[in-house]
Amino acid sequence: MKTLLAISSLLFIATGFSPTLIPEALKLQTAFANLSADPDNKRLQENYIAAFPTDTKTFLIVFQQEKFDQLYSESNKYINELERCSTSFPEKAMSKCINIGKNLIWDADAVGELQQISVTLNARYISVFISLYKNLKNKEQENLIQFYANVENHGTYKIYQDLIDKLNSVGQRDISEKLETARTSRKLQKDH
Repeated sequence: MKTLLAISSLLFIATGFSPTLIPEALKLQTAFANLSADPDNKRLQENYIAAFPTDTKTFLIVFQQEKFDQLYSESNKYINELERCSTSFPEKAMSKCINIGKNLIWDADAVGELQQISVTLNARYISVFISLYKNLKNKEQENLIQFYANVENHGTYKIYQDLIDKLNSVGQRDISEKLETARTSRKLQKDH
């Protein structure tokens, strides 16, 4: 039995898997490893999206804990992989981004990375964004807009303007005006 435990521990160390990961982080890490072995496999991409955190609380536990453990140090590769998988499954990937983002408050690292990728995907797949956005409750819509607008320098945040422009081009002025109002409000804050 001791030999089996020793072998299991060595396998975890050799493969980069940590036995101290919570189930949600281990599930995502495993899905990432599987997808890395066959990056163009649509089934594995879909499995990866399914393994990605679904809500704000889980996202923060997996990527942004105060102890900087779990998947914190590699959060960018996991979030970037979600963006890559969106090419095949935009609605599923964006649904994850929006469900997480609707309750997030900006922070650096994983939260900031998710913000940037979410806004990028929203502009890229505008009709999917509009549909998902309109299915949110009013308060969730407001929170999501505030999360997207909360950056330190809107002058360098070109993807935000891209989203506004795309919304205007498809006649969604009501949403674009909310984004513009949130940006104006953020620019007036002291730390902008």
